[in-house]
Amino acid sequence: MDKYQPNHIPVAERLFNLIWGIGLLVIAYLGYAEQSFHLPGRGSSNGIIFEGTALFLFISAAVVGAINLFITIADHYDKRDNENRYKRASRVCVGVALALVLSAVAVQFVYDRKDPVIISNGS
Repeated sequence: MDKYQPNHIPVAERLFNLIWGIGLLVIAYLGYAEQSFHLPGRGSSNGIIFEGTALFLFISAAVVGAINLFITIADHYDKRDNENRYKRASRVCVGVALALVLSAVAVQFVYDRKDPVIISNGS
């Protein structure tokens, strides 16, 4: 039987994940404190401003994304034979974060819709 070899995550990757994870938590906190978050767009697009329910979904996605980054760091220091659990947890975090971001965009899109102009003949 092969001897178990725990994962080794390079220092640069762990540092990158730590900085981005903290950055995502800061973004989540600032969105919560300001009660809105502006995600800039490209080119002539104004981007999107998350507010209300959409903001809550976006903040949740940022927190789940940060947890995913921290999972990789924890995996490096955990010497037990359970890498499959970390990989599964990471996949779940990616799926949940993606679903939350898409939901936040959809909810904000619905909130930002303008009422249609109805032209009537007066009858």
